[in-house]
Amino acid sequence: MDGLQFEHRCAELLRYRGFHKVAVTKGSGDQGVDILAQKNGIKYGIQCKYYSYPVGNKAIQEAYAGADFYDCDVAMVMTNSTFTRQARELADKLGVELWEHCSPNGSSSVISRLMRIFNLFFLTIGLCMCASARLLNFPEGTIRTYMNLLMLILASLSALLGWNHFLPCILSGMLYFGIFLWTILPLVLTSDSNWYGILMLLPAFITIGHALYARFRNQEPIP
Repeated sequence: MDGLQFEHRCAELLRYRGFHKVAVTKGSGDQGVDILAQKNGIKYGIQCKYYSYPVGNKAIQEAYAGADFYDCDVAMVMTNSTFTRQARELADKLGVELWEHCSPNGSSSVISRLMRIFNLFFLTIGLCMCASARLLNFPEGTIRTYMNLLMLILASLSALLGWNHFLPCILSGMLYFGIFLWTILPLVLTSDSNWYGILMLLPAFITIGHALYARFRNQEPIP
């Protein structure tokens, strides 16, 4: 991972944390600000540092000056590493927020792409089966059938639209888990040939795991 990739990773993390209007600035002439973002009516100017050692004073000074250039309310420095004592003291004096230990990887991008494909597949299956149940009565259009299909559609939609947000991911994972308990598990218990239904637990565990990992791996910025 290089610095630019880390900037985009930080932008993704900011969106996950509820920031909006998140934009990565141009590489040249960015005046020390890599990302512009807003949250609760506050405009942030953010510098990203992908280091193998603690971040020093220079980054704090650049972020402070860059945030002023972009008329931001708050300057912030994000890093996968940590900060020197001097940098913390300067940041405290200038009012620069520090966000350390930002995971450069988060959930694997490969896993994210695979889950997007799976969720699109489940959404398509859910919609097609709803239409089939209504028009062709296959599967049988019972309340239980429609409830299962509605859960499948909501689970896939929640993950597709809210992959970078904690609550939609948790909701999606719980819905997938509910589908497994309500529909798949009884089939697995009554027939040895349906053991592969256990695989339906994968989207539940992956989605919940992604939400929890990103939530607790990347701590809130230091005030």
